[in-house]
Amino acid sequence: MITVIAGTGTLPIEACKNLINQKKDFFIVVLFPEDNLKAIEELIQDPNKIIIQECYQISKVLNLLKEKNTTHVLLIGKVDKRNLLKKVKLDWLSIKLLAMLTYKDDKAIMEKILETLKENEIEVIKQSEVLNSLFVEPGIISGNLTENLKIDIELGMSVAEKMSSWSIGQTVAIKDGMILAIEAIEGTDECIQRGIKLGKENIVICKSAHPKQNQKYDLPTLGTNSLKGISSRQIAAIAWKSNQTFIADKEEFVKKAKELGISLISVK
Repeated sequence: MITVIAGTGTLPIEACKNLINQKKDFFIVVLFPEDNLKAIEELIQDPNKIIIQECYQISKVLNLLKEKNTTHVLLIGKVDKRNLLKKVKLDWLSIKLLAMLTYKDDKAIMEKILETLKENEIEVIKQSEVLNSLFVEPGIISGNLTENLKIDIELGMSVAEKMSSWSIGQTVAIKDGMILAIEAIEGTDECIQRGIKLGKENIVICKSAHPKQNQKYDLPTLGTNSLKGISSRQIAAIAWKSNQTFIADKEEFVKKAKELGISLISVK
């Protein structure tokens, strides 16, 4: 039995569509019902296959997996780590796992969760195995790649990869060879907005991944949500690693980028 553990965003819906098309038997644990439960219910007509479980209650999720005879888990969607800075109610296992970590970056937390699942004989499926269709072949998807954009993209991608390798973030905003914003705990979309606030217009957004990215979790993602509130000329280009970044709502993302005059570059 496959269990989809769904964070926020549209990736859980995309994953469920692909599992349905593959005729896989699965159920889904929704961690943030306020975000995407309605869309999940519209897709999965059987209410018995949808379980709402409060996030940061790892022991309850683990017990649920055992009750459902889960052999494989797909971890998909965003879990905002800023919640750990709030007074969220953690269960004993969540507290124990976090206490074992010196550094609480995304990689350290997720590797500890993977280790715990393995100890319980549950295998984690690579996100890329289910959502391979969301990768985009290398090349210019829209707009043009000018020499100035090429220079900014080369620098931005280099910095983004270094930041990711240090578990800081995956996104960099750059303009005219100057780094404007680096993603940290706030996430991609807010990093983009900070870059725009500082650079005003013609910003270049670069998204990379850890050089040894574990494809079982946290693959970088871009989509229409990344372009919300963006006006024409604010962003000149968006670049990403072709085989490491999911493009959610691909058709809408490309259509919106074209409307805003944004060059989209999938980097080999």
